[in-house]
Amino acid sequence: MSELLACAAYARACGVSPQRIRQLLAAGKIPGALRIGGRWAIPAGAPIRRTSAGRPPRTRAGVLRRAARACEAAFAAAGVRARVVGSLAYGAVRPDSDLDLLILAHRGRSWAEVQAIAAGAARPYAVPVDVIFADTLPAAVRRAMLKDARRAGEL
Repeated sequence: MSELLACAAYARACGVSPQRIRQLLAAGKIPGALRIGGRWAIPAGAPIRRTSAGRPPRTRAGVLRRAARACEAAFAAAGVRARVVGSLAYGAVRPDSDLDLLILAHRGRSWAEVQAIAAGAARPYAVPVDVIFADTLPAAVRRAMLKDARRAGEL
């Protein structure tokens, strides 16, 4: 088991104030920290979870746009080309809308691998993702979906 540090010792090791560490602990941003009575026991190598910069989106469409951009970046790193389709692409987002992605090229990756990449990228946004492979669709359906398809950066 790794060494456990008190709040002040962990703050010195991270180079931040003990007050800031207590705020991060209250927000659940330091994994593995335990509260014992009125004190904290923090693993010596525990990372501080950071959130992305900027104000969080206020609408479901904003959350879906951020998730779509995260999926697009993860797909680009994996050699997968995708477009956003569905309610986000044509502007009819409802509070229960999910993120629909049309996979155009997947370099031999299976559906499960592509789904895992998308789910991992969208996990911080708590957004369900539907993955559709374009090469499995009938030609007429594929043409109709490609007409509404958008890159995540265009949303």
